[in-house]
Amino acid sequence: MAQFNEKEHLQNIAALSEELAKILKNVLIVVHNDYKEIGDLSKMAKNLIDGKRTPLLEMNPEGESRQGKYVLTYPEQKPTLHFIEKQQTLQIPSALKQFLSQEDIDKLQQFGNANRVIYVDEKGIATPKYVSLDKETNTLATMSASKLSVADTILGVTLTQQQKENLKQGNPILLKGLTAKDGGENWDAVVSVDALNRGLSFKKVDLSIPKEILGVKLDKEQQEQIKHGETVLLYDLRSAKTGNLFSAAVSLKDGHLELKPIQDIPKKLLGLELSEEQRNQLRVGESVSLTGLTSNKTGKLFDANITLDAEKGIVFHFKKGEAQAVIPTAETKTNEKALKIPLLEDAAYTGLLKKTPSIPLDKKEVVKEVLEVPKNEISTPKSLKK
Repeated sequence: MAQFNEKEHLQNIAALSEELAKILKNVLIVVHNDYKEIGDLSKMAKNLIDGKRTPLLEMNPEGESRQGKYVLTYPEQKPTLHFIEKQQTLQIPSALKQFLSQEDIDKLQQFGNANRVIYVDEKGIATPKYVSLDKETNTLATMSASKLSVADTILGVTLTQQQKENLKQGNPILLKGLTAKDGGENWDAVVSVDALNRGLSFKKVDLSIPKEILGVKLDKEQQEQIKHGETVLLYDLRSAKTGNLFSAAVSLKDGHLELKPIQDIPKKLLGLELSEEQRNQLRVGESVSLTGLTSNKTGKLFDANITLDAEKGIVFHFKKGEAQAVIPTAETKTNEKALKIPLLEDAAYTGLLKKTPSIPLDKKEVVKEVLEVPKNEISTPKSLKK
């Protein structure tokens, strides 16, 4: 990999800025985006070199109005400015369309990103790409998956290995407690790979925890515990389907509340009283050490570590070499299944977080033309070399 040359990089930006100045003599910026003035050429040039597009422009040289954006491409290794004209409806090249499912197209139109890796052809090699929709021009933008670098920490939140892998695969993730740059309150967002802006996009969401779940009221402490990723045990929840009461472990997972029904634990076991803390430890899968249990067979006292198995019941773990014992708890089992309660303000974002099944790639039918870009171009600056 060639070493970054800051001086040459700045020269390239300056040269491209001059070319943009020539174009903008006959241009009216229709949508300013984050450009405060039309003369912000250096920033525009830098974004072009980074693979981004210009803001939406209206070309009006002789009264003939054309709207679109410029993008920098490299045909035959020569940097060239291409004008992508605004389309009335979404334009999908036929060669790319065969690899996009209807769900991909729906997600592009609804969220702006395909939210998965799409394989395209680059000189006969099937190359993974991210695909996003430029809603201002109704055209598609792609970015090679190899260009995405996922940091270990994003805005103060440390990503798990699974979250990093999900992003690399193009799947959106939900990040909670992002640090506000202005020092304000932390915020939550759905994070997606954005091929158009060559990085990650953030959609702020409200993950307010309800004050009541299936008839059981939550105090502020329980709400805060759930919001910050802790698991809270709730009892006497009433099933919406059967009307039966059950207990569940409640936690926050990817924009929804996940309720995992749990077995109840007897208050007294083989003559020994169990504390509420010990019962809760068993409910969440932890091991509890007990001293002074009374054997049903011999009447003798013994010690053991116990755990709760979802199928078997209470399992007794003895010293090495001794067989395990089990006390079935079938009478305390619940028939309730795990529940998911969406929390995101817009139900669409819950759908956004669902992974799109990958589509097998037939290498004999690899895309041969990714984007059909109009060949309106300007002369290449002599000092601008790739």
